[in-house]
Amino acid sequence: MKRKLGPKGRVTIPKEIRKELNLSEGSTLTFEVSDRTILVRPEPSPEEFIRRFLSVRGTKRRRPVDWKSIMDKEYRSRDW
Repeated sequence: MKRKLGPKGRVTIPKEIRKELNLSEGSTLTFEVSDRTILVRPEPSPEEFIRRFLSVRGTKRRRPVDWKSIMDKEYRSRDW
């Protein structure tokens, strides 16, 4: 899909994508630039974040958990 950049640098996300990703007004998006490519990801809602946080299982850890890596891996595993 193609969209034109508006005069204020805005882009409208197509309705089909908003519906598929359950995005609505006020949804928070994260922007990243890598190799001249823009990656836009929705931030999970607080409820979704807590659900994912509580679903992490494992043995008692002796070192700190890198939650950013865990969340990034979760995003990459989704079929966007």
